[in-house]
Amino acid sequence: MKLLDLFKKKKENKSTFPENELERYLMEASSNVDAQKYFYQKLIWNQLIVLTPDYLEVAEGEQIVEENSKLKLVSFEGGKIPVFTSLNRIFDQEIIKEKVSYISLKGQDLFAMTKGASFILNPYSPYGKDLVPEEIEQLMNGTIYDRIDADEAERIRTEKFSNLYNLACDKQEGLILLGGYRMEVLDPADQKKLEESVDYFQQCLLLIEDHWPSMVLMAKALQRLGRHEEALVLLEQAFAINQENHSIPMEAALEAVHLRDLEKALYYSAASMKRKPDDFALMGNHAMNLVLAERDHEALALIEEALVLEPQDEVNENVKSLILEVMAGDRARPTIEETIGS
Repeated sequence: MKLLDLFKKKKENKSTFPENELERYLMEASSNVDAQKYFYQKLIWNQLIVLTPDYLEVAEGEQIVEENSKLKLVSFEGGKIPVFTSLNRIFDQEIIKEKVSYISLKGQDLFAMTKGASFILNPYSPYGKDLVPEEIEQLMNGTIYDRIDADEAERIRTEKFSNLYNLACDKQEGLILLGGYRMEVLDPADQKKLEESVDYFQQCLLLIEDHWPSMVLMAKALQRLGRHEEALVLLEQAFAINQENHSIPMEAALEAVHLRDLEKALYYSAASMKRKPDDFALMGNHAMNLVLAERDHEALALIEEALVLEPQDEVNENVKSLILEVMAGDRARPTIEETIGS
């Protein structure tokens, strides 16, 4: 979990919040990285208030804690210890109405005495947060600030990636089809849009190099631009990254056919069936590749299997008729050019 996610604003209620700098930085921390850092600095050096059992014989107020001191503290069900940034925070929302026993400790002393404990800061206040053991340990050893910087860098990178990805997708709208081809000639304006989408996806992959959806969509743009070798390279990379999606090898098989590489086309159309067995459409695609490769008997057996799964599929009915006519010598074997419509 990122540190930013740990700062949550609660429902607004009447409160004197904020009363001190620690509370002010806590209030601002959810939307301000510098405030997060100042909050942690104040948290470790400021006095914090914790509740003690009524029977505990200890003077209320600010305490100086000696090394190896032990105190009993009030905790909620589940073990979280409530801790407060000022006295008034105890009585926010008037959930606690009676006098309570408390002590005030410097944050550094409190956390040193309670290693491994979880806290909930200002549980009744409009602003508060959980303090988990990992976070407290990083606060005590000083690495919390590196973590804040890393989280902020990741947030910026994710936001930039999201903007680029959305721009790329917008440029492609209406210009590509997954699982097929748009054979209409591109006008100059549409060609420019697709080229811009390719540029945006390239920038996406510089930020997240293994983002396979960017690879697939970029490949579809390259396909429409006639840059089939580049498209196939991207699809092969996506295929290696995502080992479950059946559409990726299906698209790779289509690109391999465009490149007249029947060996790769057969490999990828077979891989798409392996990833999604008993899909009659994928069977039909592979059967057509088998016909192109002159493996007619395998193609016929496969298309008959596909028609058992979906007897009314007109596309596979036509593929079966084509296979039977080729085997009988009643028509010429289809060429790759005929298959891709070029």
